[in-house]
Amino acid sequence: MQALQGDNKERLREVDILRGFAVLGICLVNIPEMLGSGIAFVSDHTGTDAFVRLLYDMLVQTKFYTLFAFLFGLSFYLFMRSAERRGLAAKTLMTRRLLLLFLIGMIHGVVLWFGDVLHTYAILGFILMLFYKRKEKTMLIWSWSLLILSGLIIIASTLLAIVFVPEELSKPIFQTIPNLGERIDFLLTYSTMNLLLRGPEIMGLFLLGLYAGKKGWFEGKGLSKNILRRWQWISLLLTLLFFIPMVNHYMYSASYNPNYVYHYTYLSGKTMAVFYFCTLLRLIQSLGEQRLNGLAAVGRMAFTNYLTQSIITMLILYVVLRDASLWPLWACFIYSVLLLILQVGWSQVWLRRHGMGPLEWVWRAGTYWKRPTLREKQADSKS
Repeated sequence: MQALQGDNKERLREVDILRGFAVLGICLVNIPEMLGSGIAFVSDHTGTDAFVRLLYDMLVQTKFYTLFAFLFGLSFYLFMRSAERRGLAAKTLMTRRLLLLFLIGMIHGVVLWFGDVLHTYAILGFILMLFYKRKEKTMLIWSWSLLILSGLIIIASTLLAIVFVPEELSKPIFQTIPNLGERIDFLLTYSTMNLLLRGPEIMGLFLLGLYAGKKGWFEGKGLSKNILRRWQWISLLLTLLFFIPMVNHYMYSASYNPNYVYHYTYLSGKTMAVFYFCTLLRLIQSLGEQRLNGLAAVGRMAFTNYLTQSIITMLILYVVLRDASLWPLWACFIYSVLLLILQVGWSQVWLRRHGMGPLEWVWRAGTYWKRPTLREKQADSKS
């Protein structure tokens, strides 16, 4: 989530901007799932929702968690390196950090939303620690092997879903499960299945981020303008190729079923994430970091913003409106955009007087067992 660097003096603003972009994109994906209009609940879309679902699958679905998981691996490396440079027990600090992340994630998953990723990231983070001292080549081999394996799993599961998934899905909206014990059972079952299905992919992305940190991608090594431009166009071309069968399904089917083209959605998620990554870095190079302060602020408070997306949505839906019925997908999109604008604004206002977000403060305190200064303005210089 928030950069795992142990010292705010070693922040990398490019990483904050990328992370802010990823968090906002994740909101676009998660809100429909929270409100019962996402891919886990609705199999067929018609009318306006069919077009919106197509745009989601092309531009949003699977794209942002790919970038987010990569950045988690990168931030893992930056934190460990920073702790080692200051003579601290890096593994001990990271262990505390991951345990706290797991605890907060479980609370979030049980109380608010079963789609929480924090506890999954924490579990896989412990595995990532085993690779920290490994050679860069080893990390890259493991990363690509896991990503290829996950791709095969997704393609196979998609083909099975085309045959066996019913036209109407029956998964309950999580917030309608009133019993706490049933919620825990549901979360554990869902998390176990998700870890088996998504674990190799997330771990592969973690390792790729760890590799990028070791190679110094964000410290003047390996990410020249020419390389970014080349990969920007290569990734865009590959993405457009994956879009063709998705658009074809939309144009020539009576209704748009995202399950039938999910393997293309998944594959385009990897190529589109590379495109977003290269495009943002090129924008930073051409416009300067100050022009993207809004994204940087969201990225610095990514932990807080990720959780408040769930908190605000649940308060509005079940306290203010008291309505757990399905929202149309287009309404979810409009609500998501309004929430994103709110988060960009409040993140900038908060950071004018505070050095970190409120949940970042809790995370930092739990990591170092010291009370950080919240209101002190801290530098945002590059390492």
